[in-house]
Amino acid sequence: MHLPRSVSVLVALAATAGFSAVSAGEKALIDTTRSPHAVMYMPDLADVRWQGGLLGDRYNVARDVMVPHMWTIFVDPYESHAWDNFLMAAGLGEGRGDGKPHGPPFNDGDFLKWLEALVQLYAVERDPALLKQINEIIPVIVKAQREDGYLHTQKIVPQRRGQTGAVAKEFEDREHFETYNMGHLITTACIHYRVTGETTLLDCARKAADYIDRLCRERPLELAQNAICPSHYMGVVELYRVTREPRYLELAKQLIEIRGLVPASVASDHNQDRTPFRETTEAVGHAVRANYLYAGVADLYAEDGDATLLKPLNALSEDVAGQKLYITGMTGALYDGASPDGAPAKLHPQIKTVHQAYGRDYQLPNLTAYNETCATIGYGMWMWRQLALTGDARLADLFEQTLYNGILPGISLEGRHYFYVNPLKKLEDFKVPLRWSRTREPNIKSSFCCPPNVVRVIAEAHNYVYALSADTVWVNLYAASKLDTAWLDGSRIKLRQQTDYPWSGAVKFIVDEAPAREVTLKLRVPSWLRDGATLRVNGQPFAVELKPGGYADVKRVWKSGDSVDLAMEFRPTLWEANPLVEETVNQVAIKYGPLVYCLESNDLPEGVKLKDVALSLSSPAGFVARRETISNAEVLTFTLDALALPRAAWGANQLYREVEPRAPRPITVKAVPYYAWGNRGDTDMSVWIPVR
Repeated sequence: MHLPRSVSVLVALAATAGFSAVSAGEKALIDTTRSPHAVMYMPDLADVRWQGGLLGDRYNVARDVMVPHMWTIFVDPYESHAWDNFLMAAGLGEGRGDGKPHGPPFNDGDFLKWLEALVQLYAVERDPALLKQINEIIPVIVKAQREDGYLHTQKIVPQRRGQTGAVAKEFEDREHFETYNMGHLITTACIHYRVTGETTLLDCARKAADYIDRLCRERPLELAQNAICPSHYMGVVELYRVTREPRYLELAKQLIEIRGLVPASVASDHNQDRTPFRETTEAVGHAVRANYLYAGVADLYAEDGDATLLKPLNALSEDVAGQKLYITGMTGALYDGASPDGAPAKLHPQIKTVHQAYGRDYQLPNLTAYNETCATIGYGMWMWRQLALTGDARLADLFEQTLYNGILPGISLEGRHYFYVNPLKKLEDFKVPLRWSRTREPNIKSSFCCPPNVVRVIAEAHNYVYALSADTVWVNLYAASKLDTAWLDGSRIKLRQQTDYPWSGAVKFIVDEAPAREVTLKLRVPSWLRDGATLRVNGQPFAVELKPGGYADVKRVWKSGDSVDLAMEFRPTLWEANPLVEETVNQVAIKYGPLVYCLESNDLPEGVKLKDVALSLSSPAGFVARRETISNAEVLTFTLDALALPRAAWGANQLYREVEPRAPRPITVKAVPYYAWGNRGDTDMSVWIPVR
């Protein structure tokens, strides 16, 4: 890592200690240990360790490739501008030599998401080199921040150079993402404090929150109009959890209330401020902004228990899962939509364009699907928070669906290429230009928000495997891992989870340490499980209901060496969508456990095009499993029987023609996990396959 010499004199600032040490359970990624309306809380940031497996492999790639490679992008002023902008705001650099900030206005927040991933890696690895890098970065952020707490480098740079006018005026454009950037500062600072006990970055977070608090009291309308991708909602609640400062919780409440101040001439569903939140019943508008809002409201409810917030949250959750969610767990179907859609004539003047929109119910295109990676990450953050409020295992299913099939595809298996949008079908013959690439790119210069977001989720995924409540361990995800944690009373639980999940449904837990009292293991039984499950304790059948969509409670006094074996039977299955989803009528998708599969053209027989492949429902598909390696990552693929439907070539500008019956011929095709598609060159792909 190469930093300007002037930075080194600031490094000592990063070692400043502050608050008293936090106790067990309060060093979590999301700390609900003292949240009165949450039913569970996460273990500390380093209490879960991967022991191989799919997610463990992804973490290793994040540690070894994703995070260090992304730093090389950030520090190159011609590849990214984020770090350069921080240096200029801190008075430590001249950027490209022109002294001007460059890049999209949300680059600050994107860099801070990457820093959060770096801090998480240090929490687990305790590598001194990682800490050194963190301690060289933080002083630059400290120096870049304005004394009153404002931090947005694209405005601070011209301000410190004496410029005036729009270029230097904060909140001059609501699309400049100032509060989004400060929200990610606050969240990253909370995690940094929990990992290191140092307050240098936390002090910056408090200054930023104090700035937002003053703005909320003195200029609430201006603040409300600038709540774009409101990461600061989650950030402010997390800061309250760290500091226990009531003012921050009150600020979180007011941030929701002031949304109603936005005038009709400005308000729109694009930013979810056309309708007061408590009157919201369906997910509308820009999906990233919506999901960040819903996650922030869930955080607030965990602390204040306002039932008027939970009611719309539950309605929104049902609306998305039942009518607007892709089978991959992705959200935000449309490049551009309009909202309010289907409104009575009197509301027509309110209809406005919505970018990356949720769209209508059942409007889920495949070839032109938007599905920004950040939107899916926002949905996952929201679902975990809803789970923490309710303990509803179906929400854990949705989180798992999103993690495997919606978030993991956002980055290549080797860790250096990124998706911004995520289609469910790609065809070479479809020449219609779209704004974003449908192949992964080494850089997305105009909007680099998704790459660091997906990297931080992969680095932090172990935090979601288990949760705790009084004398209870919740197992929300199945993955090879070790848990070594403590309840709030200090009593410890240590266990190992041995499994090849999601490639198989056999899961074994071995208890290494437990308190001398009854403890419940709550084992999630996935709602998609159809072939049954069995459970044994120390080799003997254990009488417990294994109901899909719930948790199986295994309660006893545990001793070292006790084991629990959960055997879930699952096989490849074909799924169909509600027929109101027009684009998937008479088509099926392949699922195996929690994983969605797809077909890629480079696995088809010579001369067969993907658009001419169909499956027969009149005879078994004949799935044959095979372990393979794609881009140094092990996956499970399936070969299966299919049909090739020969078709004559279409002419230029030929839109319709009379059907000419042709006999299909049997072929064999291969299905690969959707998250692994696009890692073997530019290829056609489809999740949904026609049936005959």
